[in-house]
Amino acid sequence: MTDTTLNTPAAAALNQPLNGLEQIIEAAMADPVHWRAFEAMLASVDLVVVPEGAFAASLDGGVPGTRTLRPDQQMDLRGVTLEDGTVAAAVFTDPLRMQAVWGEMTWIAISARHLLRLFHDRPVAMNPGSPRSLLFQVEDVAALLAATDTVAQTQHRPTGTVQLGPPDTEPTVLMERFRAAFGPANGVTAAWLARAHWAETNRWGWMLDVRTDRPMDEIKAIVSRAITGVNFEDETLDVSVEKPGGKDGTGLRLI
Repeated sequence: MTDTTLNTPAAAALNQPLNGLEQIIEAAMADPVHWRAFEAMLASVDLVVVPEGAFAASLDGGVPGTRTLRPDQQMDLRGVTLEDGTVAAAVFTDPLRMQAVWGEMTWIAISARHLLRLFHDRPVAMNPGSPRSLLFQVEDVAALLAATDTVAQTQHRPTGTVQLGPPDTEPTVLMERFRAAFGPANGVTAAWLARAHWAETNRWGWMLDVRTDRPMDEIKAIVSRAITGVNFEDETLDVSVEKPGGKDGTGLRLI
């Protein structure tokens, strides 16, 4: 990990929250009761990092954007030097936070849970150089991992047979987000959103039916980013990924 000494916040750092996660961070800084909401959202969002070494060299043309790491993939990233000389992994909640500190650099967005696992043995500095800077020591990282794993487990789909149908009211926000996330650039040829009911457990939710040649984990990563900040309350969003073609899906056609 390359370390970058950080002495003072960057003058270009922005003063307003840039996304839902930063809004929760701001609320938690004012009232610690909101830290649970931070942990809950961290389970499903991506964080921005600047890769280095062999992983950085493997990126296609050094293009910024999102990546899905395979379980066996490792990466090195740019860090910051703390006052005691320790090098912390540097992660950001938005590319603009990174650019305010380091300028234009190739960045990628990776699942926060995956990043915490990769760098569980060192401090993690979130938004260094920003008014919303947070420092997590090794024991804090372990606690965050435990909390986000618990949240992720409670978000699993219900068991049993699911009944699908069109919703009584169109979920405008979800439809707009999925349409923005999918399309030819992401290799999605068609997608449908249906109301879902698991009768055995009397659970309600949504079923997203996606047609693409891309792997399931990559599509789920795109979906996770698209729904960041959406409150499903006690409902579930399930995702089905199939090859293009075949019978049309159920519900509202998105693509």
